[in-house]
Amino acid sequence: MERFDVAIVGAGPAGSSAAISLARKGYSVILLERAIFPREKLCGDFLNPANWPLLERLGVVDEILSLEHEKVTAFRISTFSGAEAAISFPSRNGRTLFGLGLRRSSLDDLLLRSAQREGVQVKQGCKVGSLAKEAGGWSLSLGDQSKGKRVSSSFLVGADGRNSWVAHRLGLALPGKADKYVAFQTHLRGARGVKGSVQIHCFPGGYAGLVGLGGESANLCFVVENSNTTKKGISLAALLENHLYKNISLRESLKGSEIVGKLRSTYPVHLPPRRSYGDGYLLVGDAARVSEPVTGEGVYFALRSGILAAEVMDLAFKRGNGSAEQLAGYSRLCQKAFSFRQRANRIIGALVYRPFLLAPFLRLSSTTSFPLRPLVDRLCGASGFLE
Repeated sequence: MERFDVAIVGAGPAGSSAAISLARKGYSVILLERAIFPREKLCGDFLNPANWPLLERLGVVDEILSLEHEKVTAFRISTFSGAEAAISFPSRNGRTLFGLGLRRSSLDDLLLRSAQREGVQVKQGCKVGSLAKEAGGWSLSLGDQSKGKRVSSSFLVGADGRNSWVAHRLGLALPGKADKYVAFQTHLRGARGVKGSVQIHCFPGGYAGLVGLGGESANLCFVVENSNTTKKGISLAALLENHLYKNISLRESLKGSEIVGKLRSTYPVHLPPRRSYGDGYLLVGDAARVSEPVTGEGVYFALRSGILAAEVMDLAFKRGNGSAEQLAGYSRLCQKAFSFRQRANRIIGALVYRPFLLAPFLRLSSTTSFPLRPLVDRLCGASGFLE
């Protein structure tokens, strides 16, 4: 049975960023992923400018910019009543910060390969069969392509998404309240007006996000009330006609576009937070439920939580103490790092589901830039790359 300092289950941005950070500190790491990369995943496909310092720290900026992408320098939001506002990202010396419209499959594959270059042992197509606490750490049995192999580690990191298997095995998957919303995502070609902006368009009972991905490609993700999707085999055409097209701006953007991706869905959309630490383990990214929908900051939450987890585990190794009390520092660091963004997401979420409240803000922002300007400036971060 191979022994590692850290075993990480899940190789998305949170798991890969933790693996890269730990490997650079000299720890032996195994990264276990049940999928084979590159793989598609329901995501908004938007990289907020706030991600650049994190990506620089991981050493992957040049590679990311070499991938097909769309530079994004503005945020646009509209309601079905016709209220609309567009706010550019912060500028310095006449140059504007930019984010990226970038396929999640490309980003995840790049981060995984970067982890391999750092010496992380990566196993794709590997489903963890069992998990057990043992003296000095953890024991995991591996299935699928690993054919029952076992590994052990001093620390365990759950980075396996919102429905985390690790969290379930650790007894952290408490039942949440029923959610009235379901999320969908697909890729399309030929959308209008998506160059240079990430967009939110509100319609009765939900909202949609739209961003270009380079060339003629774009990502469309949207949230609708679950009661409107109960019909078995509901089509994208029906969802568009009955919901999204109620917003005239969105209808014009999508007019004449061609759907080129599979329609993916997930339910529930809104999930309660869960405890993210304990004796010898941490949860990162969506597994810790640190991400919120609406503003498309899931990748930021994932990358930063992975890096923070690596810092806390490094200190735990140095002190020879992997107790829950020692690892509780991770929760405090996450709270400090994410509190403003989580509050902002809750406020924006409350508004997009209530367009009659959002419309006055948009009308005000279209003439004075307030209150959207300070909010966009804060969410985009104080540093980053300039166009």
